Amino acid sequence: MLAALTAQLGEAMSTERILKEVWADNRPTTDRKAVAVAVLRLRRVLGDREGRWLLTRPSGYVLDIPPDHLDAVRAESLVREGKAALAAGDPRTASHLLTRALAEWRGDPYADANATSTVVQRIIELEGLKAEAVQARIDADLDLGHHRELVGELRSLTAANPLHEPHRLQLMLALYRSGRQAEALSSYMALRQALADNLGVDPGRALQELHLRILRADPGLLTGSVTELSPQLLLACRS
Repeated sequence: MLAALTAQLGEAMSTERILKEVWADNRPTTDRKAVAVAVLRLRRVLGDREGRWLLTRPSGYVLDIPPDHLDAVRAESLVREGKAALAAGDPRTASHLLTRALAEWRGDPYADANATSTVVQRIIELEGLKAEAVQARIDADLDLGHHRELVGELRSLTAANPLHEPHRLQLMLALYRSGRQAEALSSYMALRQALADNLGVDPGRALQELHLRILRADPGLLTGSVTELSPQLLLACRS
């Protein structure tokens, strides 16, 4: 019940919906009483005996707790702030905020909860948010000149998802800025082969452009913000 209510924080969940989320096909005979008892027990666990956080409404039950009490909500706020700082040209602040956001993840979200439709949808949202945070934090760290330190992390990320173009782009750039032009080119060829074998397509325009610029040993790639390199690179880093 707690998982379902946090997954739609601030929105009323009807008794019928709670029955489906918590009991699924094992619906209790005295269903409404079972929900009321579960709500009472949850309030005790939360230290909310007076019902100030877990509210009873005509439309159902609402979990209405301070946003900073939930790690997921804190993470969402920090990711928004971090991406805004990056867009404003402040990579140091962006890296700090996004690192704090990622620290909110301590394992898989809702790992010990039933995989109901509400919870699964929230898991998908949080996994997408984490991917955004990682990508933006790496952009910020590249802007700060931490390319050498990022190579190992980016190799792990591309190994875990060989077809993910934004991380491949970041790896190629980190390698090139670390004086490893041949490895950057080899990384591109590995992606190209994987895309051809699995999807029958070529890398996107951003990767093709970066590949050509690395081939030419373009000095313009060595400095400056990742998001200022070209509109195509910006698109890839944000897609």
